[in-house]
Amino acid sequence: MLNYDYLNEISGGDEEFIAEILSDFTAQTPELIEQIANAVARGDAATLGKVAHTLKGSARSVGADEFASLAFELEQAGKQGDLTGAPAALQRLQAYWETLAEYLQQRAA
Repeated sequence: MLNYDYLNEISGGDEEFIAEILSDFTAQTPELIEQIANAVARGDAATLGKVAHTLKGSARSVGADEFASLAFELEQAGKQGDLTGAPAALQRLQAYWETLAEYLQQRAA
């Protein structure tokens, strides 16, 4: 679920630093997903594109590459102004987040 090679590279193998950035990611992600869901519900393509871009970058910064790909799909929908596939993409993002959040919680324990 995470690219540990990438995490070790950016942290120099510092487990405490890795735990800190994963904790920040875990804390910030639910709010971003909520903003994305609200943008999809309102049909607000511009906000969707911006918030999904932020989430994509955040996911990439912790090595959550698959999650970043899902956020990228929503970012593209927002930037292109075509939200027809956004509700389904949002469901995939939310489902993946549930699994990833559980994984991160178990890792932190």
